[in-house]
Amino acid sequence: MRTIFVFIYSLLIISSLPAQESGIRDKSAVLENRSVADNGLSKLRQNENRLDSMWRKEKNWNLGFTRIDGKDTGTIELPKWAKWDYDLDRYFFSQMKYPPQLLAKSKAGYSVIMFSIDTMGLPSDIDILKSTHKYFDNEVVRLIKELPHCLPSRDENGKRMRCLYTVYVPFLPQRYRDRIIADSIEAEKLKHLWVDWQIMSKFQDGKESTIKDYIYQRLEYDPSLLGDQKQARGVYSAKIDSYGEVTEVRVLRSCGIEAWDNQVLQILKGMPRWTPETYIGGKGEYRSSNWTVPVTFSNN
Repeated sequence: MRTIFVFIYSLLIISSLPAQESGIRDKSAVLENRSVADNGLSKLRQNENRLDSMWRKEKNWNLGFTRIDGKDTGTIELPKWAKWDYDLDRYFFSQMKYPPQLLAKSKAGYSVIMFSIDTMGLPSDIDILKSTHKYFDNEVVRLIKELPHCLPSRDENGKRMRCLYTVYVPFLPQRYRDRIIADSIEAEKLKHLWVDWQIMSKFQDGKESTIKDYIYQRLEYDPSLLGDQKQARGVYSAKIDSYGEVTEVRVLRSCGIEAWDNQVLQILKGMPRWTPETYIGGKGEYRSSNWTVPVTFSNN
């Protein structure tokens, strides 16, 4: 009986071996195919990097900011975008919609486009300098037209000025597909997080005490007008527009002496530019904001 049991058990082990070997072969095939696919994608990315490098060297494009009068830019305040600072490469890469008919063919290419930025920080006068396909041009032109306003360029005296800006935008299909996947993963993560996309406007170093110091250093008043009062307190508001300039000032609560209220309003109106409120979601944009400032007049 024991001999028969051992014989049957041996048959079961032997009969299971082909299935195990088949499973091992299947897993091996999957890993091998994945490795081949990874190697293929790696080569695609390397080739796209090579093309990108070659196109950038094709001609010495004067990319970025230039003055319309051609003068030196060393003392000029450069245009600055809310989310992208001084460089629009990340904007074009993150907001690009690859032309579907070219993506289906995995067609790569680029566009070099120059445009002007007016004194309101908005783009205009778009000029295509060089391109490999009109569909690429159309997409770059769309993105330029949809740019939120930047903080415009300013001359040596702080006066707003028009300028020119040139961009090179590569269209690389595998890089684009990688970005779409990364965006999808990031969007899924954000569903489970609370993100504050707004950065408050700020004056100079961003400390609230700096605003008060600026006002107090310029206040001139006769404390004897307070009589027996130890102090008087007024509350004032200032609207900071999306360019960082103080555009509206108001008395929310008077200190009791109109001349002093008016003096505070004049000081607020004369403040240097702020860094405006910044929204860093999507394309990013500068926004208007309101600040409330209490001011105390002391009798000492």
